[in-house]
Amino acid sequence: MIARWAADAVVLLHLLFIAFVVAGALLLLKDRRWVYAHLPAVAWGAYAELTATQCPLTPVENWLREAEGAQGFSGG
Repeated sequence: MIARWAADAVVLLHLLFIAFVVAGALLLLKDRRWVYAHLPAVAWGAYAELTATQCPLTPVENWLREAEGAQGFSGG
């Protein structure tokens, strides 16, 4: 049960990161210091998409799902 919650938390963290990459520039309107977090996130997001790199969170999620007895997935 805890492994499933942890896997769900990893998925939530992944979705929050994607939302930050896509819409994080809006935070720059409030405070320019967000640029130091947003630019590396955008760089990683662009690199991962353009090179079909697997996100490091995917194996963690799969490991947690398999620890719970569920089936992981093979894609990125």
